[in-house]
Amino acid sequence: MYLGKLEDEKRHVEEMADLHLRTIEALALAIEAKDQTTHDHLQRVRIYAIEVAKELGMKGNDLEALHAAALLHDIGKLAVPEHIISKPGRLTPEEFDKMKIHTVVGAEILERVRFPYPVVPIVRAHHEKWDGSGYPYGLKGTEIPLGARILSAVDYLDALASDRQYRRGIPLDKVMDRLKAESGKSFDPRVVDILQKRYRSFEDLARTQSAQDGKLSLATDLKITRGEAPAAGFENAAVADLPGREAKFLSSIAAARQEAQSLFELSQDLGASLSLGETLSVFSVKLKPMVPYDAIAIYVLRDDVLTPEYVNGDNYRLFASLRIPFGDGLSGWVAQNKKPIINGNPSVEPGYLNDPSKFSTLRSALAVPLEGVGGVTGVLALYRSERDAFTSDHLRILLAVSGKMALAIENALKYQQAENSATTDYLTGLPNARSLFLQLDRELARCKRDNVSLTVMVCDLDGFKKINDRFGHLEGNRVLRLFAQALKDSCREYDYVARMGGDEFVIIAPGLPADAAAKKAEQIRPLAKQAGFEVCGEEFLSLSVGIAVSPDDGNDAEQLLTHADRRMYLEKQKQPTQKDRRLHTRMKCRLTIEMHPQPDGAPIFGNMIDLSLGGCYVETSAILTPGSALKLVFSIDDGTLRTEGTVARIHPGSGIAVQFKEMSRESREKMYRVMQFVQNTTTMYNDRYMQNLFKS
Repeated sequence: MYLGKLEDEKRHVEEMADLHLRTIEALALAIEAKDQTTHDHLQRVRIYAIEVAKELGMKGNDLEALHAAALLHDIGKLAVPEHIISKPGRLTPEEFDKMKIHTVVGAEILERVRFPYPVVPIVRAHHEKWDGSGYPYGLKGTEIPLGARILSAVDYLDALASDRQYRRGIPLDKVMDRLKAESGKSFDPRVVDILQKRYRSFEDLARTQSAQDGKLSLATDLKITRGEAPAAGFENAAVADLPGREAKFLSSIAAARQEAQSLFELSQDLGASLSLGETLSVFSVKLKPMVPYDAIAIYVLRDDVLTPEYVNGDNYRLFASLRIPFGDGLSGWVAQNKKPIINGNPSVEPGYLNDPSKFSTLRSALAVPLEGVGGVTGVLALYRSERDAFTSDHLRILLAVSGKMALAIENALKYQQAENSATTDYLTGLPNARSLFLQLDRELARCKRDNVSLTVMVCDLDGFKKINDRFGHLEGNRVLRLFAQALKDSCREYDYVARMGGDEFVIIAPGLPADAAAKKAEQIRPLAKQAGFEVCGEEFLSLSVGIAVSPDDGNDAEQLLTHADRRMYLEKQKQPTQKDRRLHTRMKCRLTIEMHPQPDGAPIFGNMIDLSLGGCYVETSAILTPGSALKLVFSIDDGTLRTEGTVARIHPGSGIAVQFKEMSRESREKMYRVMQFVQNTTTMYNDRYMQNLFKS
């Protein structure tokens, strides 16, 4: 009977201990939910801490205390404002002062629990550092409880390895490098040494335990479908203004008539200019008396990315650097969903506070979509340093002008596009002839004032017409774009490269002497040949360049261009005539091929002795009429190695010259394979073709 009673008491103690532990775990999970971290964090800190403690010989109540402290060390964060805890970025000094109280508050909370083991000292000291630079009391070395030393290192490891709102988690190997660097400074060297040796096995254990213990996850994403309305009913206004806020705002606009007059004037100003920068600047100035703000950003949607077109006020550089993908962050969400957000958090803009080197004092955002005729044009976002600074009246005013604002932006963008197209060549993106003359006049005036020379280089693509004739205008356009980009890249930043028209380009090079211009011409000649070869696979193009230098060759744009153009044509005349220039490079070979006169002629055999993309020469005694059609077969093993052509000329008893038909891009690719076949297998004569043909 006595033994049975002891057994019951023992079981009761175990049940109470188990209940105690489960209560601690449930409370810890609630803390994690507020901190917006995961249950994996909870498991990792607990398991790492316990395993390190065992390595250091910790037992009994001390081990139980560390177990509880690992779960409850952040309970003091209940006293820290949530916007500080979840802030995606570095804290301000004031915010950090508020954050530091969680160690003391956590200890005070746990003192009331009266744990049977020393949990409170560990929680109070878990941010103390080995060198005495920690908080709250600046303890150092062994003055810090061993459990707190363990928890400090493990918590640091987990914080770096876990994903946070402002950055991705760091790989454990790199985390351990950082931990080692802090050994003897922030952390007990003995603890760091154990973690260095065992962190991989600890991590495996934490993952296994987390997978088995998924039941601790809270259903924070669950949606409840039942329930028509709260007992007190729904609020009537979209935004509940703070007491007295409405009266204060209304006094700022004096009366409804004054507000109407202000909106009318603002609308008038929006339609008064087609300059986008001027329109947005005037709008921001006129808006501020009606809707006070510390910063304003007007984003324009281009290629599914919101880019800041106008920024003013606090944190100008931060907002000006943003590139917000459609649907991301506060402004991206507004653009995608076409709904406003009032008193949102500016910190959630992508790229804004994700960089830990950046922080802001702005706490409230009011963003509305700008919808024009073609859909969402952009987003208007206002920011304030106070929390919940914007009211429903502010939102009402923005919604009243947002439509007019969107139309003004659309019109300004269309005007800007039309203005650009008037000065920019649509094909190459270079300045056009109109821009060229304007720029040349400006440069001449500047060079006269500064008494420096100005060089003009006129460039013309020789052989470009043949590309259009043989390969089509689309391929010709590709050549022009490639050459234009290469020409621009080869010039100095302050040189001016323009397309005069057709296949003529002009370079304005301030301060470039005549001898340097001649060297520059030699440098850019290969660019034309390379552009033609890249598109057509043949060296069609060359470049003629004429150079004129002011003031020696003239003091106005027309004189300089005339001299440069004349010299360009003189150089062009020195080029070999088309009759003297081979259209294709030729390859010497010796290969027996089969020719079929069209439409139904008997096959003829001959020895091909040279080959190019444009034609070939075949030694044969057959007599064929010039101009007659032929089908040529180059291999009996591969039936695709064939093409068609016509007899260009004949040498009776000696051979014939064959010109291939004009080829498409696909046909040229096939001829490349033919030439590769000839090069690889028949550069030396052999009679394998005839042997296979007459094989029984």
